[in-house]
Amino acid sequence: MIRIGHGFDVHALVTGRKCIIGGVDVPHTKGLDGHSDADV
Repeated sequence: MIRIGHGFDVHALVTGRKCIIGGVDVPHTKGLDGHSDADV
């Protein structure tokens, strides 16, 4: 049996944080605000 799922999460963009998407550091002036789960 194959199981799949999907979902979403929302985080604000703030200055002073890195913007990392899929493990790639994206050069940007803002990054995601969050604790341990501000990732994409």
